Amino acid sequence: MNKYDLEHKLQRGSILYFDNIPTYKVTLGEMADFGFTKAQSIISLLSMDDEKAKEYLSNAEQSSTFLYVVLNILQEYKALESGEILSSTDLMCELVPSFLSLFFKKKVTFDLNYGFVIGEENKYLLNNDNYDKFRQILKSRNCLIDIDNMENVDNPDNDMAKSLLEKRRKLREKINKLKRIGDDDDDDLTMADLISIFAEAEHMPLQNVYDLYDIYQFNNQFNRLKIMDDFHVNIQALLAGAKSDEVNLQHWLSKIKQKEN
Repeated sequence: MNKYDLEHKLQRGSILYFDNIPTYKVTLGEMADFGFTKAQSIISLLSMDDEKAKEYLSNAEQSSTFLYVVLNILQEYKALESGEILSSTDLMCELVPSFLSLFFKKKVTFDLNYGFVIGEENKYLLNNDNYDKFRQILKSRNCLIDIDNMENVDNPDNDMAKSLLEKRRKLREKINKLKRIGDDDDDDLTMADLISIFAEAEHMPLQNVYDLYDIYQFNNQFNRLKIMDDFHVNIQALLAGAKSDEVNLQHWLSKIKQKEN
């Protein structure tokens, strides 16, 4: 699929396929009900590149993110079977299949011999052979990959992927430094704040934002809202006497640009 078709499908929230397996958007509301921080942690884990998994698995040549996830799930199963009380109540063996059930809109179970089994009647498999195709869709849905710089989403360039991950890391650092307007410097803007801000600006009930948007759609619309707001603020600044070279004026009828970090 070319990047232009992908962009339309992501904006619409369309079903995306890999190996004839349908995947669906996970709305903000579904993530909230699942546990937003838990969902983000699972997404980060499942989106991890194979090189990082290789580091965690002592540089084993055949290592991959899929194998890393499977090994961790197997370790939890063995610990539970031996009667060990695990310190974490958020177990990968439970959270990963539960999140995948949201992503595939079918019950997902883990099978030692086959990987993740999707569905109960017409079954599909998510395993090491098709994991990269799944990961590309997951990353696209969650704004973890810049589709404007993609020539072919089915065969991403490794150097490009590493660059995007580094940009994501730097962007997260910037987001963590954003502070809410007020006197409390320790109070960071959260996703809940951004959703509330967007709902107020668009005169939408909060429930509608949670029910209608997934991460990609929300990110797209929030960025568009910010461009429009910045445009009007900068126009007012120019009218008030600000110098043109001091104002970064981007018309709201323009493409949402990816900022360099």
